[in-house]
Amino acid sequence: MLATIPSKRNAIIMAAVVTTIWSTSWIFIKIGLQEIPALPFATLRYFFAFLILLPWLVKTPTRQVIRAFGWKDWLILAGLSMLTYPLNQGGLFVALSYLPNTTVSLLQNFSPVFIALLGSLVLKETVNRTQYLGMTVLLSGALVFFLPLESTNLSVPGLIASLVTLFSNVVGSVYGRKLLRAGTYPVIIFTGVCMGIGSVVMMVVSHAWEWIPRVSLTMWGILVFLSVVNTALAFNVWNTALQRLTAFEANIINNTMLVQIAILSWIFLGDVITWKMAVGMLLVMGGAVLVNLRGSA
Repeated sequence: MLATIPSKRNAIIMAAVVTTIWSTSWIFIKIGLQEIPALPFATLRYFFAFLILLPWLVKTPTRQVIRAFGWKDWLILAGLSMLTYPLNQGGLFVALSYLPNTTVSLLQNFSPVFIALLGSLVLKETVNRTQYLGMTVLLSGALVFFLPLESTNLSVPGLIASLVTLFSNVVGSVYGRKLLRAGTYPVIIFTGVCMGIGSVVMMVVSHAWEWIPRVSLTMWGILVFLSVVNTALAFNVWNTALQRLTAFEANIINNTMLVQIAILSWIFLGDVITWKMAVGMLLVMGGAVLVNLRGSA
């Protein structure tokens, strides 16, 4: 499954397609949350996706690589699993059960700021003036979007879940991209093993299996689509693209989801987008672009 490293052009196309697919996830999640709670919903999505990837993980070449793992490999992958699934994706589902799609998406666009700051500490990458300007523009955009404060934008549980999602995504992205760019683990192993560990932990915590008998036919359709297309396929395509893309390119493409999610939520969920909110989102996107500018990094 996508064993070769793509060309730069193909990697950009692959990443752009994946962000569009992922943007539709937010619509399906909102619809599904009307029937099933956030954590069981997230668990079933990623556990079913793991089962789809399992045949590739048990093939002889892949199985041999996994068998050769030492305790450090399992520790690294387990740590990234916790960041990516229970904390990041679990937190996202919880946040979306309390807040509008556009609000949660805008908060996630703060990730370039913290990725830049974390990179300066962990990877000793200097934050330049342009990036500081980007942080200021991004913060200004958030203030334009949220002020004056309204109850629809300030659910405390939703904001806490959004912050958990944000910071787990920041840490997971920095270390996950480092491993993928170095070729430490094949993409299918990195994706499948992390998804397996993370989804099993979520299954134990959420008791998601108790909800399976109650799921309607429509909900099964949403789960199958999210598991097959938006997760098993999309995560592998994205991780494959990360082998070629720079951090700047990947983040810029990912930041387009803010506008995509807002438009899809307006069309399918009837979410309101005022001119003030639109200006705030554009400022946040512009700030994110500036934050990601680091020369050729």
